[in-house]
Amino acid sequence: MLSRLFIIVLFVPFLLWIFLKGDVMFLVFTLAIIGVSLHEFYKMLKDKGFEVASRIGLGLGLFLPLAIYFQQNSKNIFSYFKFEFFKQINFDMGGFIVFAIILLSLRQIFKVKIENAMAEISYTMFGIIYVAYLFSYILLLKYEFPNGRVLVTMTFILIWTCDSAAFIGGKTLGGKIFKRRLAPKISPNKSIEGAIFGVLGVFGVILIFDKLYLAIANAICKFSIISKACSPETYQSIGLKAWEAFLLALAIGVFAELGDLVESKIKREFGIKDSGNLLLGHGGFLDRFDSALFVLPIVYFFMKYVAH
Repeated sequence: MLSRLFIIVLFVPFLLWIFLKGDVMFLVFTLAIIGVSLHEFYKMLKDKGFEVASRIGLGLGLFLPLAIYFQQNSKNIFSYFKFEFFKQINFDMGGFIVFAIILLSLRQIFKVKIENAMAEISYTMFGIIYVAYLFSYILLLKYEFPNGRVLVTMTFILIWTCDSAAFIGGKTLGGKIFKRRLAPKISPNKSIEGAIFGVLGVFGVILIFDKLYLAIANAICKFSIISKACSPETYQSIGLKAWEAFLLALAIGVFAELGDLVESKIKREFGIKDSGNLLLGHGGFLDRFDSALFVLPIVYFFMKYVAH
C-alpha cells in the first residue's frame, strides 16, 4: 500500500510537470513509455514461447515518435541550414505502417526458418501498432493544436478521474443495480455501475476543467525550474459546450475501459498478473498506460472533428 501511495505522490506531479514544460522532456517521456511498454509486451510473448522480432519492433516503435517530433519541429531544427529539402520533409503515419510491414516481411525472406513466419510478423506488428502507434497520438495532440499541452494534461487528468470514479462507484454500488458484471471472464471486479460512475466523473471534471487547470498551473509554475511555456497567462480555454463535454466523457469512459480490458485479456491469456514490476505495487508501464493507448487517439479525433 505504501509503495503504491509513494508512486502516486511522486509520479503524478512529475507527469504534470512534463506536460506543462513540454518539448524535449515531453519527447523523452513519450520514448520511455513506448520503449518500456513495448519491451514488456514482447517479453510477455517470449515468456510464453511466441516468436517475435523484438529488436526490430522496438526500433520501429521508438522511431515513430521521433519521426512525428521531427515532422512537427523540422523547420526549427533546420532553421540554420539553407537546404529547403530538410524543411519540407513530411512524415506520414500510414506510410510508416507500410514501411514496417515491408521491413518485417524482408526479414522473414532472409531467415532460413519457415515455421511461424506469419505469426512472428503479426505479433511484432501488433505490438508496434498497439503500443507505439496508439501512444504516439500524444505528440499529435500536443503539436497540432494551439493549446496542445493543455489537451494532453486534460486527457490524463480525465483518465485518472475515470479510473478513480469507476473504482469508487464499483466499491459502493457494484452489483447492486445491475447483477451482470461488465466483463466477468476478463475482469470479474469491473461493474456496470463503476463504468457509469467513471463517465459521470469525467463529465463533471470537464465542466470545471478550465478552473482546475489554472489552479494546477499556478501551483506548478511557481517553481523556477518550470519554463515560461507553462505560464497560466498563455492558457487558451478548452471551452467545450455541455453536450460536447458529455459526448467526450462518454467516449473516454468507454475507451478507457476498453483499453484496460484489452490489456487484461492479453495478461489473462498469458496467465500473468502484471506486465512488469518497475512501478512497484502498480505493476508495469503497460499496466499504467493501457487506457491512454485508446483514449489519446479518441481525444485527438474528437478535438479535431467534433469540438468547435
